[in-house]
Amino acid sequence: MLKLLPKRKDWEIYLKLEYFNPVGSLKDRTALALINAAEKAGKLKKGMRIFESSSGNTAKALAMIAAARGYRFTAIVDTHAPSDKLNAIRAYGGELYFCNDETEEGGHLVDIRRKKAKELAESTGGINLDQYDNPENPKGFYNTLGPEILEQVPDIDVLMGTVGTGSSLSGTGRYLKEKADVKIIALEPKGSSHFSPHGHGYFISGPGYPAGAVPPKNIDKRIFDHHDYVSDVEAFNTMRFFARERGLLVGDSSGMLLYYAMKYIRETEKSDRIKKLVLIIGDSGSSYLSHAFNDTWMIENELLDESVVNTLREFYV
Repeated sequence: MLKLLPKRKDWEIYLKLEYFNPVGSLKDRTALALINAAEKAGKLKKGMRIFESSSGNTAKALAMIAAARGYRFTAIVDTHAPSDKLNAIRAYGGELYFCNDETEEGGHLVDIRRKKAKELAESTGGINLDQYDNPENPKGFYNTLGPEILEQVPDIDVLMGTVGTGSSLSGTGRYLKEKADVKIIALEPKGSSHFSPHGHGYFISGPGYPAGAVPPKNIDKRIFDHHDYVSDVEAFNTMRFFARERGLLVGDSSGMLLYYAMKYIRETEKSDRIKKLVLIIGDSGSSYLSHAFNDTWMIENELLDESVVNTLREFYV
């Protein structure tokens, strides 16, 4: 757990650095929980092929565990997945099946990826672990990340995380709600549709869900006390600020959290005691070198904004 001190003295910010997991993200917990449960149920046996729709981190973790335990693995991806993550999947011996932007069936890429993963598993005698709807996913976070956070910050006031499948924040949040008086804040990219039927495109690649796509069953909105949005500009410039001025290389979901933590604290009334905010830092920025940390890409997509950086400088010590 890494501690950050904002200039507001009545708050402390703690970063749960999930990039210290073996493959470098909180999705290592997802992959391990899904594979362990499938093995225990007798659905996954040595030599079988695992098929999974993933934008990157879950697929990386599944590829590693598959290699270690004698399975084969195919990630169902699309052209929006960062090349750094795709190369890591290949490094672990995983194969890639691309669903491109030509959606002849209609619908959204995420739905097409999920459908294709199930079809390939059924037609080949493999297995689709289905991180989106499989209840073992949030259960894995309930059993591991929740207890770890409470042990490390027992007097936690607020937990903040992003939502994609919704499993990490739903499972972790449920555990904390059962054990302590904790407020849970959920964030998604501007353009995502978890909390609104209206959406638009965005570059953030981990959290979020496109408008009109079938929502994952694992997201439990009853757990969340508050939700909000962070834009590409806010997230990416925050990533760059923390890398260049604080020596902290984090991914896009973490850029969202570090930006919104500032906004949230600035909008709360001053307290007569120190409050503690925990952010789930999902992965390292090493998987995003080709876009958020690439000056040319940022300029081409009109995402550079020095005003975001200046605001962060004024807030963080």
